[in-house]
Amino acid sequence: MTHIRFRPVRAAAPSLRRGLAVLALPLLLAACASSPPVHYYTLQGPAPQAPAVPRAAAPFLLEVQGVNVAAQADQPQLMVRTGDGSVAALYSERWSSPLGDEIRGALSDALKHDLGALDVQVVKPGPSAPLWRVQTDVQRFDLVSGRMAQLDATWRVRPVNLKGNGLLCRSVVTETVSEAGVPALVAAQQRAVAALAGAMASAIRGQTPDSAGAVQMLGCSPLPESGK
Repeated sequence: MTHIRFRPVRAAAPSLRRGLAVLALPLLLAACASSPPVHYYTLQGPAPQAPAVPRAAAPFLLEVQGVNVAAQADQPQLMVRTGDGSVAALYSERWSSPLGDEIRGALSDALKHDLGALDVQVVKPGPSAPLWRVQTDVQRFDLVSGRMAQLDATWRVRPVNLKGNGLLCRSVVTETVSEAGVPALVAAQQRAVAALAGAMASAIRGQTPDSAGAVQMLGCSPLPESGK
C-alpha cells in the first residue's frame, strides 16, 4: 500500500512579510495622494465684535427651533448648480455639520446679535419664561456657480408668555458673487442667512418685514394670538 505524505505549510518567513509590507506601502501612499483633500465649510460667520458699550438684555428669550431643509439640498456635500441647469455634488467640499443644523446655528447667532437675547433651544427655560419661538422651513437652498446664492424659506415667529404679534412669512434672499469658487458661494450664503435673520428680527420687534436689499418678501400672514 502506497502512503502519501503531506508536507506542512509553513508560514511566510518574517523577512518575507517585511518585504511585502515595504512593497505595499508606496501603493497605499499613492492611493491616498490621489484622493483630493476634503474641505469643510460652515454657515456661521466670525463672531461679531462686541459693542463698546454693552446694551441692555432683551426682556425675552429666543427659541430658534430646528430647520427643515428640502431633501435635494439637505446633503453633507455642497450641491452646486451649473450653467446648463444640472446640479453637481462636490464630494470634497462638505458642510461641517448637517445643513439644517448649520442654518439653525447661523440664524441663532444673527438673531442673538440683532436682538440682544439668549437662545434657549438647547437649555430649556422655565415654563413661564417669555420667549419668541422661531420656526423655519427652507424650500430652496441654491448655490449657483459663479453667479449667486439663493435661499427660499417660509418662517414663523410666535410670542410665548408675552404680548406680541406672531407672523408667518415667506422670504427669498439672493446674494450675488463677484468671483468664482466655493468659498465665495459659501460667503454669499452666509450673508443670505444673516439677511433672513434680519427680516425675522424686524417681525419680532413688531415691524412688518419689507423687501429691501437682497431680501424679497413674498407675503406675511398674522398668526392667532397665543400665550403658549
